[in-house]
Amino acid sequence: MEGDQAQQSVRIRATSPGEYPILVVELPSGGLRTVYFETGYDLGCSKSVEEDWLFENAVGRHSFVEVDPPVETPAKSLGDYVRRELL
Repeated sequence: MEGDQAQQSVRIRATSPGEYPILVVELPSGGLRTVYFETGYDLGCSKSVEEDWLFENAVGRHSFVEVDPPVETPAKSLGDYVRRELL
């Protein structure tokens, strides 16, 4: 993860169930990204998604769980959040 991205705070908006959770995070700029267990939740390896996708596809079809209210955390701590809250 690049230094600037690692230092920024993100808001966790949704999580997937399972052994290798996927997170949907909101960047400070407002964009949404999916981050993956396999990449250590590296924002540099994330995939950009839209708000509609979050609710229609992830939550609506793939059993993601909305985090309400969203949890704000430093991007470099996403793996810690998963270990503490999801695994």
